[in-house]
Amino acid sequence: MSETFGNDGWIVIQNLTMPDPDICPDDSLFMRRDAGVFFDPTSGRIGMGAGSTVTFDTYFNLFNLGVWAARTQLLGLTLKLHGEGRALVRILRGKVEREKDMPRGSQFVPRLVSPDPDARLTRDRALVFEAELELVPEGAEIALGRLLGAQSDEGEVPPQSGLLYLEITGRDGPVALDSGAWLGRAPAVEEPVRLVMSVTSFRREAETAATAQRITEFIDAEGAAIGIRFDLQIVDNGQTLDLPAHPRLRVIPNANLGGAGGFARGLAEARKGDYTHVLFCDDDASFMVESLRRTAAFLRLARKPNAAVAGAMISAGKPWAMWENGAVFDRICLPQFVDTDLRLPHEVGRMELKTARPKPTNFYAGWWYFAFPIAAVQHDPFPFFVRGDDISFSLANDFDISPINGVVSFQEDFSAKESAFTLYLDLRNHLHHHLVQPGLDIGPWRSARLALRFLNKSIARMHYETAEAQLEAWKDVMKGPAFFEDNVDMSKRRPEILALIQAEAWREISPFASDVPELRDPGMLVGRIMRLLLNGHIIPLWRVIGRSVTVPIVRRSLLWPTWGAKQATYYDVTGTLGYTVHHSKRRGWSVMLRAGWLTLRWLRDYRSIQKAHREGYERLTSPAFWQSQFDRAEADGQAEERR
Repeated sequence: MSETFGNDGWIVIQNLTMPDPDICPDDSLFMRRDAGVFFDPTSGRIGMGAGSTVTFDTYFNLFNLGVWAARTQLLGLTLKLHGEGRALVRILRGKVEREKDMPRGSQFVPRLVSPDPDARLTRDRALVFEAELELVPEGAEIALGRLLGAQSDEGEVPPQSGLLYLEITGRDGPVALDSGAWLGRAPAVEEPVRLVMSVTSFRREAETAATAQRITEFIDAEGAAIGIRFDLQIVDNGQTLDLPAHPRLRVIPNANLGGAGGFARGLAEARKGDYTHVLFCDDDASFMVESLRRTAAFLRLARKPNAAVAGAMISAGKPWAMWENGAVFDRICLPQFVDTDLRLPHEVGRMELKTARPKPTNFYAGWWYFAFPIAAVQHDPFPFFVRGDDISFSLANDFDISPINGVVSFQEDFSAKESAFTLYLDLRNHLHHHLVQPGLDIGPWRSARLALRFLNKSIARMHYETAEAQLEAWKDVMKGPAFFEDNVDMSKRRPEILALIQAEAWREISPFASDVPELRDPGMLVGRIMRLLLNGHIIPLWRVIGRSVTVPIVRRSLLWPTWGAKQATYYDVTGTLGYTVHHSKRRGWSVMLRAGWLTLRWLRDYRSIQKAHREGYERLTSPAFWQSQFDRAEADGQAEERR
């Protein structure tokens, strides 16, 4: 259900998007319909009888004026609808957030239908356009320029906020809607956009092949119609890919320098290829190709040369809820709008109105989907291997980042990926950001408290091996930039960290029992008491009086499930793999004592550590540094082949 236009001056800004059975089949994220409306997932056609209504005030299909009118040149805004039959067509607008007067969504919330007055997107609802139209296969156009303050229907819509959405009601007989799109006119003078999608892959052959097929099919079908040069390159860190040849696809064998090295290689190749923009994507990211259309339109129309697009992320295990719609780094990573229920219009409206506001300087975008201009890059990725490279990249470069509704990746969330090794990496990058980014300098005391917070959480959760790994992370940061330069591929350090992990390694255990009582958050008061008691680490006989708990993976990273526990068994998503940890005062206090010594060292040497990292950051984020790594890895590979 998409429009394609050639070089006739129109730009498809945003299609009316329908569910994709392979990525997101839940139609409540795309439309709200009453009982007289049916949807054919095969053709994408929506049908309705007389008096039936379908509304597109949804995450995938609302039109956010606060993004498009404020951040792009929105010329000649027009809504074009293709179909058959006579219908009442209304375009409405909301600008005021709804109060938090409705219960938060849960997975048991039923599908909401359009006539429900309590299901509206915003508190206000103004009518922008209303008329009975005869839908025809060639398309019926609704000019919106004058209605939104432009001097003419072809003119530029002035910057403004608000959410537009379409509502269609069948009139005399059956009505069919085949497709629709929000269109704009290309500026008289337009800077060319040459975009390459750069995917970093490591031994995910099936997932990467599926992505390559989906993207090359999109290029074949619509590449000439989106108005930009668009190509695909895949940086193969595992050097295991064997993909069908395609004129717009390039596979780049690369040493396993982690995500940081893979994306740095992608950026380097994009510079050589004379591209203006790069779209970074993970190899396990799954998104609808409509995301590419909206990204291309935004980059073409953007008011600022440093405009960038941040794709949101939805967990594949919870596909109706937002996981992250951009994020802020403030001592820790703060995903924005986490758990927003995308089936509930008032939650979507609140999120989208806030999303359109100016971003703070510590706003960043995840690399599962991030499009940016190469000219704005002053610092290439920092060699973290993985974890934190995307944060550093956004913070160090002057991007004007915009999330766009419907530009989103569905993938495994970070709770499923968490391990002692990833938490080692997390503490490293958190400390490093505060050391090198001038706007994030919190000084020796507060940065030490940050490290202790990581450690205390691991101890409270009885994850002593994770705490040991985090002590190593703190020590590694104290070694200065030389540590990161010597461990770009982590081939030596990673096995040393993994060797610490014994009890916390996933293994086959007794299957998760369905009759295990569901854990409930005991509340803030209990949490405060447990923190003061270090979750039993200062209470005698805790291994006698504590309880045993079973924790599913979705709650693995949380503290409250283990409050009052002497033993915790964790299960993965299948319910067949897991591990058990036990309360140990000896191990907990051993970590705390060593953390105390590290704190004293940190406080004493903080300024010299900071100075070394800031000087090293300039060198380790330069194109020359990364080229030396690529050349060295290639030389090592050739030497290995000769042996």
